[in-house]
Amino acid sequence: MRFMVRSGFVPLLAFCALLGLGLARAQEARDDAPATPTAPAQAAAPARKATPAPGTVGKDSLLQLVKQANPMLWPLGVCSVVALGYTLERLIALRRGRVIPKDFVHRFHERLAAGKLDRERALELCRAHDSPVARILGHVVKHWGQPAALIRQSLGYEAAGELLDLKRNIRVLNGTATLAPLLGLLGTVIGLIESFDALRHVGAGKNEALAHGISVALLSTAFGLAIAIVSVAAYYYLLNRVDVLARELDDQAGRVIDLVAAEVPRPLADRRLGASQAL
Repeated sequence: MRFMVRSGFVPLLAFCALLGLGLARAQEARDDAPATPTAPAQAAAPARKATPAPGTVGKDSLLQLVKQANPMLWPLGVCSVVALGYTLERLIALRRGRVIPKDFVHRFHERLAAGKLDRERALELCRAHDSPVARILGHVVKHWGQPAALIRQSLGYEAAGELLDLKRNIRVLNGTATLAPLLGLLGTVIGLIESFDALRHVGAGKNEALAHGISVALLSTAFGLAIAIVSVAAYYYLLNRVDVLARELDDQAGRVIDLVAAEVPRPLADRRLGASQAL
């Protein structure tokens, strides 16, 4: 979004919209000059059309506009499908039950604190669960008995890899949010060019033709902005979700480090040693 603002996207869009509306109003003012209709003209005037039923005009009109819009709506449709697909994929992948399974975490901490796990059994338990928290805890257990500072330092690389995996495909939404309005603006500019060029071949009713052309041209910009708004909202929601999960993973790792580091209190170490000998 910062790119769109710095590149002048918003002022350019406003300029195009105001230019089209200004020309339409100027043409309408010229065509609305008062004139006294003659008797034959009044007799030949068509009868006023009946008002359509409520709720049908807007729907049919929008459908007709979509059919008449320029081909730039097809790339926008692709952008919307891509944004929707990656959003659903990340929503499923970032569920807390997949990243930090509650049953596994509870059982692991309970058995470790009670001295029922040694290094090998803890590693085996972590390998049996394919989840980010299991991989993080397994990395901590590999350094069993080392100083806490050394464990945390080595954990940084493993945690960075897991964080990148959690953020995978989220940047696609940022790209979609940037690309969709630009494609919509390009479609609007092309539509305005075609509308003004078509006015050369129109005799009467130029204001109606111009207004219709502008409405069709602005449709691509409306679709582009709608896609961008949804993509930006999904992007920041998913980033916040990743931050929450990253803090929980760090908390889980810290609890295990406190139990397996070399600085562990002596009574707990003796209890673990006795449990290992009993096994």
